[in-house]
Amino acid sequence: MTTESATTSDRDQDRIRQKDRRARRTTVHLPERRTGFDRRTNPSAGRARVAYLGWIHRLSESPERAALLMISIVVLNIADIAFTFRALDRGLRELNPVMAGLLDAGHGVAALVKIGVLVALAAAGWWLRRFRRVIEVALFVVTLMSVVVLYHLLGYFVA
Repeated sequence: MTTESATTSDRDQDRIRQKDRRARRTTVHLPERRTGFDRRTNPSAGRARVAYLGWIHRLSESPERAALLMISIVVLNIADIAFTFRALDRGLRELNPVMAGLLDAGHGVAALVKIGVLVALAAAGWWLRRFRRVIEVALFVVTLMSVVVLYHLLGYFVA
């Protein structure tokens, strides 16, 4: 038993005596020798793509702009539910089957569920705003909800 512990102790001592692997090694840096197009800059992306990515970046980096984007999602959805209630009072029916089921339970339930879910999604979008896809999806939702609200407005003024 003492032989094993002595052997283990010797191994530990050998590890301590070894050269530290984390120590900085000497390296040689050679100048860049590649030629041809540089894939890191992607010049074929075009000005529109560069402008678009810059716009998305500015949206994600500015807390005020990202907050305005998320708040606009909630406001547009509140307008949508208000216009939907007005259309239902005029005798029209809800085409969305999920909302139709919620409206069968009552207008208050439908409003609470829709607004609650969208506030939660807007909060998640706020916390994940540094990701480009989140900003792109939020812009898509704002565009889509703007079209829906415009559709309601046209139906309101035409009818």
